[in-house]
Amino acid sequence: MYLCATEDISRGLTLLVILSAFSTIFASNVPQFKEKPNWLLTCPRENPNQDSCFKKLFEAMFTKLAGGLPEVEIAPFEPLKIQNVQISKGMGSLTLAGGFQDLLVRGPSNGTVRRALLNLKDKTLDFDLELPLLRINATYNLKGNVLLLPLVGDGDVKMALKDVRSNVVTKISIKSLPEEVIQIDEMKVQFLIGGMKIHLDNLFNGNKILGASLNLFLNQNANEIIAELRNDLENGLSKIFITLWNNVFSRMPLKLWLK
Repeated sequence: MYLCATEDISRGLTLLVILSAFSTIFASNVPQFKEKPNWLLTCPRENPNQDSCFKKLFEAMFTKLAGGLPEVEIAPFEPLKIQNVQISKGMGSLTLAGGFQDLLVRGPSNGTVRRALLNLKDKTLDFDLELPLLRINATYNLKGNVLLLPLVGDGDVKMALKDVRSNVVTKISIKSLPEEVIQIDEMKVQFLIGGMKIHLDNLFNGNKILGASLNLFLNQNANEIIAELRNDLENGLSKIFITLWNNVFSRMPLKLWLK
């Protein structure tokens, strides 16, 4: 059974994330497509959104990325691998220190692109995705208090996010590597989560009774916990997505898909 997160809480989840200090810097020697792959559509440069062209292009690209693009050294998006997400929350009814490591996220390839718009004049690239279910396996190390209850543990964690809708707004620029490509410079991601379920193993040094009670409490109070962690999530994830998408766009010279 999934617990519904409130629309106000979820819609306000803006994910801003750090993967590395060089996440938005393109290397000049990245492998690029020399010829247009057969799955890559071509859109008019003056109006890439004509007849929903860029949306169709983005849908095809998003689907293809699930299996990766080995010819240009792009790893598969399914499962999506995230090295770590740190948490440092020291105020309010939730105080936590630690984070999640070695995250495997399954389900991104089942996403549906609801909107995708590219505006070269305004230097924006925006899109909306719907993901029916994301399953996350990771390890965790957390210590603190959740709504005044103690939380101490390290071990495995399983999480499921149901009916995830995301709105992504970016600022872009054009870079030469040596061919011209899109680079995402800024990104804002908002999520609406229909339901969330979480299970942390090895809480309280393996005390099964305390662990079961806290896991039940976490699921029953998912809305409040999401709200309390909002700032850390905002400071935790967006540059991961900037890195992922820049890694893709750096391989795709504009001359191959904009005419």
